[in-house]
Amino acid sequence: MNDLVASATAADPRLLRAYRRLLRVYPRGPRRDELLDTLVECAPPGRRRPAPREVVNLLRHGSRARLGRPGSRGIVVLALFVALAGGFLGAGAANRLGWQAVGPLPAGAEAAEISETIFPGLAVWGGGEAAGIVSQGDGEGIEYGYAVSWVKHTTATRDVAAYTAAVRARLEAAGWTVTGVDPPLDQTDVVGANPADRSEGFTASRGALGLRFSDYYWAGLPAYDGDGNATYFLWQRPPSWLAAVTWLGFLPGAFLAWLLTGWVSRRLEPSPGIAGPAAAGAVLAVLCVVPYALLVLSAGGPADETAAPSWQGLGFTMGTPAMLFGIIAALLLLVAAVQRRPRRPARWRRQATRGPGVAVALIALASLLTGLGVYDLVTRHALPGSCTPSVPAGIVDPPAARMSYLARVFISPLATDEQRNLAQAAIGRGLGGGLTFAGDPRSAGFLTPYCDHGRIGPGAADALPRYWTVDLASPGLFGGLAAEMMAMPGVVAVQHVPR
Repeated sequence: MNDLVASATAADPRLLRAYRRLLRVYPRGPRRDELLDTLVECAPPGRRRPAPREVVNLLRHGSRARLGRPGSRGIVVLALFVALAGGFLGAGAANRLGWQAVGPLPAGAEAAEISETIFPGLAVWGGGEAAGIVSQGDGEGIEYGYAVSWVKHTTATRDVAAYTAAVRARLEAAGWTVTGVDPPLDQTDVVGANPADRSEGFTASRGALGLRFSDYYWAGLPAYDGDGNATYFLWQRPPSWLAAVTWLGFLPGAFLAWLLTGWVSRRLEPSPGIAGPAAAGAVLAVLCVVPYALLVLSAGGPADETAAPSWQGLGFTMGTPAMLFGIIAALLLLVAAVQRRPRRPARWRRQATRGPGVAVALIALASLLTGLGVYDLVTRHALPGSCTPSVPAGIVDPPAARMSYLARVFISPLATDEQRNLAQAAIGRGLGGGLTFAGDPRSAGFLTPYCDHGRIGPGAADALPRYWTVDLASPGLFGGLAAEMMAMPGVVAVQHVPR
C-alpha cells in the first residue's frame, strides 16, 4: 500500500487528472480507485498522458462494465441497438432545433417581386409566411412548410403550355434555376378523361428558396367547380449545415441511451423475473424506431412535390415511433427506479419531521383543483343558458390567426341544399384543403365556435349558422378563401381561427 501511495505521489499530476477523467467511464465504486492505483503503478517514469492503447482499452471495458452482467453477451447487443435508436432520436431533435435557425419566407418587396415575375398583372391570392413544419395533406407524416399563391384562370393561363413556358423564361431571367419538369399529362386508362384537359409544372430554386409552379386546366367543367388555376408553392430549402447538425445530434443521443441502458441493467440484475420482461420491452422500443429511421435514411429525393428535397425528414417523420419509444423507455426506467428505495440523507429525514407544511400545501392544491373541476362541470353541463353564443359576421381575420392553418365558413341555417353545395364547391376553388361540415346543432362539438364553455337555452342552437371547418394548405390562403366564399349566397361569415 505504501508503494502505491508513493507511486501516486510521484506520478505527474497531469497524468493523474487524465486517468481520473478516463475512469469516469466506469460506474461509481471502488473499482475506479483500484484501476487508478494499477495504472499509476504501471506507468513508466515521466509519462504525462495516457497512451492511446490505454485510452481505447479503458473506454471499451468501462462501457462494458456499465452494462453489468459480465457473463452475458446479449446485453451488449441490446445496448448497441438501444443506443442506435437513441442516436436517431437525438439526430431528429438536433435537426428540428437546427431548422429553427432557418430564416422566414420572403415578405414585402421580395415576395411581390416573385409574384409579379410569375403572374404579371394578375390578382394573386395566398403567399405570406408558413410554419417551418406542417402535417402532410394525407395526415401520414410531416413535411417542411410552404406558402401557396394562386390566380384564377384567365385566357392567358388557360393556354397551359404557352403560359408555363413563359413563367419558366421569366424565372430563369430573374436568377432561378429550373431543377425539374413534370412529364406531360397522361390520361391513359383514366375513366371519363377529357382530351382537352391540360396540366404542366416544374420546380426551381434560387439560393435558399425552392419553388414549384403548376398550371391546371380542366376543360368543360361547370362554373361552380371551376376549371383549374395556376399556382406556385414557395419553401425554404434545408441549408447545407443542417446535415452536420443532425449527425452531431446522433452522438449525445446514442451516448445517453447507452448510459440509461446500463443503469437499468445494473438495477435489474438482482431481479431475474423482471429483467426478462424489461429486455423484451427494450427490444420492442428499438423496433419502434430503428427500422423506420433506416427506411427514412434510405429514401432519396423530395418527400412530395412541395417539400424541400432532403433526407433530413428524419427529424420530422418519426413522431409516432419516437412517442412509442419514449413511453416504453419511461416505463422501463420507472421499473428500474422502484426496485430499490433510495436512501435519503439524514438532513432530509430531519426536515420531513418539521411539521405538516408540505402536507397542508398538498391538501390545499388538491382542494383547489377539485374546486376548479366542480366549477367546470357546473358551468359546462349543469347550468342551462350559461353561455350567450357569439356569432361571427363577415370576414374575421384577427392578428393572432396570422400563422393559423384553420378556418371556418359559416352558412345560414335557412340556406338551401343547393346553396350549401355551391358553397362547398367554392371552398375547393379557394384552395381550401380537408373540410368537415357541422350541420347538426345537437351533435357533439357543434357549439365550439360559439361558446367557450357552458350551455345555451333550449332550441337556441337551431338558429345558429352551420359551418365548415377547413384545413388550409398555408395560412396566406385565407384571404382568397374569404373572397371566394363571401360572394356565395347564404354564407354569413368566414373566420380565420387562431391556434
